Amino acid sequence: MPEVWNLLEFSIPGIAIKRNDNSQVRDKIMSIDPEKRKGLKINNSTQWYQQKKIKEGKTIKIYNRRRVEN
Repeated sequence: MPEVWNLLEFSIPGIAIKRNDNSQVRDKIMSIDPEKRKGLKINNSTQWYQQKKIKEGKTIKIYNRRRVEN
């Protein structure tokens, strides 16, 4: 019986990740003041964690219901 295990190969396809947190969005998040945050109905802890991640250079999640076009 031939060794089938030596012929088995796995390949991982390349994955393209679409980011929705470009530099303009990051700048807007960093410049939001408390009054504007309240007007946008963004929780204080949400803003704090997003700003923290931006400072650390990590990606942030922006959901469609929070996306503001201005």
